[in-house]
Amino acid sequence: MTMPPLTAAQVSAPEIAERHRKVREKMEKAGLSAYVSFDPNNVYYLTNFANFVHERPFVLVLTMAETFFVVPVLEVPHVLRHKVGDFRLLSYAEFPAVVGSRWSDRFAEALPKQGTVGIEGACPAYLQAQISNPVKVLNIIDEVREIKSAHEISRIAWTSDVMTKALAMMLGKVQPGVMVAHAIGDVTPYFYQRCLTESPQYNVMSSHAAGLIQPPAYTDDPHNFSCLTATCEPGGPFLGLVAGKINGYGAEIERTFFLQTIPEEAKRPFDTMMEMRYKAYDMLKPGAIGSEIDAACQAIAHRAGYETPLHRTGHSFGVTSHEAPFLALGEDNVIQPGMIFSIEPGIYIKGKGGYRHSDTVLMTENGYEILTQYPDRKEDLIVG
Repeated sequence: MTMPPLTAAQVSAPEIAERHRKVREKMEKAGLSAYVSFDPNNVYYLTNFANFVHERPFVLVLTMAETFFVVPVLEVPHVLRHKVGDFRLLSYAEFPAVVGSRWSDRFAEALPKQGTVGIEGACPAYLQAQISNPVKVLNIIDEVREIKSAHEISRIAWTSDVMTKALAMMLGKVQPGVMVAHAIGDVTPYFYQRCLTESPQYNVMSSHAAGLIQPPAYTDDPHNFSCLTATCEPGGPFLGLVAGKINGYGAEIERTFFLQTIPEEAKRPFDTMMEMRYKAYDMLKPGAIGSEIDAACQAIAHRAGYETPLHRTGHSFGVTSHEAPFLALGEDNVIQPGMIFSIEPGIYIKGKGGYRHSDTVLMTENGYEILTQYPDRKEDLIVG
């Protein structure tokens, strides 16, 4: 697999058609006459339209011969502006609406009269209630999304580049006495600048990303983002992270770092985290089992006397910032070329701090390629 060039370019019609073909191939194997998608991420994956979920449903229906998109008439111009590929729009009047012009009336037009209909596991009950056919719950589109195409890889590589540069920008602003909100203030404008200059068809609806710095008092709680007014003081561990999705595709980069000095008590947990990280990379290759990588990382933490890590070793990216497959106990998935993972084993000590690096990593035929290249040794992560 040759790494394609970085790009923020819009998806092509042939790319969308190939995604539909792969979905229909799985539909046929499952004996389905139609497949219904409600998940906005799956809708985006198959149409290039990023919708906002509210009381007006957007429903995609694939039969073996045709694709239907049930949308509110209010949104038709919006859909036409962003859609890529061939599908038939079925618009309904409003929500609520009178009988004959409701979303459910258009949905019924799209469904075949006979055969089993597949639905996503996250399909809402009110949508399933409108299907009179036999129903089978299958996450077909999610499965297709696990292996990335060259276009997707180039898009995720571009997102990784934006995020890596944003991390460097943030860490460069960290000084004693600086408020977190000030250190991260240039990140969002930088996202917009990259999108607007490199992607003429940039869609703000498909971007949800942010940068953050956690001071030491917050790092033992990985998802505690309530530290915007905290100030940065010498020591550590700090955590710098940039994550989410930009212009339709996700990635992330995170680094544990220190301000001016590395406290002595921080060295051992940092080194243990790095040992877990090295083990994950050592095992990361096509044919490896995701759960075995996570188990090996957890074993290192236990041998060092730390509690079971709070979270898995990794997850995938695509049209979301967190998706399957995972590097986690309980999922014995086989790693394949074209998959993309975060590598982020962590050590967390309550009341004392947390230690975690994260990178976005592409699986190749012979191993992997790190898309978020940034120093990771503690000696190289002293700022200020």
